[in-house]
Amino acid sequence: MESPMDSRTLHFHHLLCVLSITTSFQVITGGRLLQGDPFAVPSPSPPATTLADQYLDPHKQARAAVRVPPLRWSPQLASTASGVTRDQRERSACGFADLGSSQYGANQAWASYPMGPAEAVRSWVAEGKYYDYANNTCAAGHEDCGTYTQVVWRRTTSVGCAQAVCGGGSGRGRATATLTLCLYDPPGNVVGEKPY
Repeated sequence: MESPMDSRTLHFHHLLCVLSITTSFQVITGGRLLQGDPFAVPSPSPPATTLADQYLDPHKQARAAVRVPPLRWSPQLASTASGVTRDQRERSACGFADLGSSQYGANQAWASYPMGPAEAVRSWVAEGKYYDYANNTCAAGHEDCGTYTQVVWRRTTSVGCAQAVCGGGSGRGRATATLTLCLYDPPGNVVGEKPY
């Protein structure tokens, strides 16, 4: 027969175990660590973005800001851009490609670190602050604003992009460079015409 003291001690020990389990319970879901209510339903993970979306989203935002329709992703242009960036990686350590005779419009970005696709596009869009729509010119010293006008060029309907990474590795002092290239069809930056 149990004594009343033994029953209370057992109940107290059981209560401590339950409190300990519920306060330290952690659930890992979708790469996120959730703490708190162990029976709560985790919020759904945001939809995964494709590589194309990483390039397209900043283009869409910039074009929407000037009421220009969004671009379509072109696998053909992306494949061409991939070939060019691969050649540049092999031949010139990710230097800019000479695209003067290309049938497409082009924007290139170079960084001395692993630059993401959206960051590259945003760097071109940022040049828009130097574009004077009334005079259809770039501010002195900022001739690169042509990268912005290509992004928002109204007649351009499709884009395809690629990146190459050069250098890097595990050794000390090995620099990493990123070359980003987007090709546009039809090309923009037609002399004497405004982008939108």
